[in-house]
Amino acid sequence: MRRGQQGLVLVLVLWALVLLLVIVSAVSSSVHTETTLAHHQLDRTRLRALADAAFHYGAARGYDPDVETAWVTDGVPYEWQFASVDLEIRLVKERIRLDLNSATGQQLKSVLEAIEVDVEQHGPVVDAILDWRDRDSLHRLNGAEDEHYERAGVPYGAKDAPFTTVDEIGLVLGIDAELKTDLLPYLSVGGARGGVAASPLSTGFGGSSGLNLGRGLWVMVKVLSDKQPYYAEALVRQSKDRLRLDKINYGVSSAAWPLDDE
Repeated sequence: MRRGQQGLVLVLVLWALVLLLVIVSAVSSSVHTETTLAHHQLDRTRLRALADAAFHYGAARGYDPDVETAWVTDGVPYEWQFASVDLEIRLVKERIRLDLNSATGQQLKSVLEAIEVDVEQHGPVVDAILDWRDRDSLHRLNGAEDEHYERAGVPYGAKDAPFTTVDEIGLVLGIDAELKTDLLPYLSVGGARGGVAASPLSTGFGGSSGLNLGRGLWVMVKVLSDKQPYYAEALVRQSKDRLRLDKINYGVSSAAWPLDDE
């Protein structure tokens, strides 16, 4: 009997040890998860603070009344360091961002000309964009509908509906990652109401200073020296010597910023 009791006690002790190990493992896993989440939240908060600083600094340089020191507002990248972190800032006038859902073929062509795309690509790219957003299945002379996407080995066809995000431009047949990167700073989806009535070139691409910005200024930020690329953008308006940030997007995807293939 004593041996049986000793054996039973031994089994109970072993089960208790196993139970303790399970509890310790669960607690350790929970603590690790919470710590990771806390670090992640801290990183995101830090990146947002860096983006906010860059928004204000970039806007101040864009709205600088001195032509000699004002940053140009045509998407040229500027590097800036803050709190020992390297950032890239781009400024674009709100009114020169072209709405993809209402832009004419000529307006789209003018953007391609501005970023110096080969003339032979103008027709195919413009027609493919127009075919993507129209509601019919008839392709334009140089355009692309479902059968063209299928022949190109793409697992989807033309959307035949308005663009939902600017990022969709990368899905259009004939627009590769490099062209997408060049186009995105100058495009919007329903955001740049002032840029639709006329060619965006008429509002001053190429070397325009920060003067006479009109309704607002888009400040786009990329954090360069961090674990993962972080992108953010804000529409900045100036009123009574005060900068006001509207429509802020933190950690945006290429829907609002030309992501590099990193």
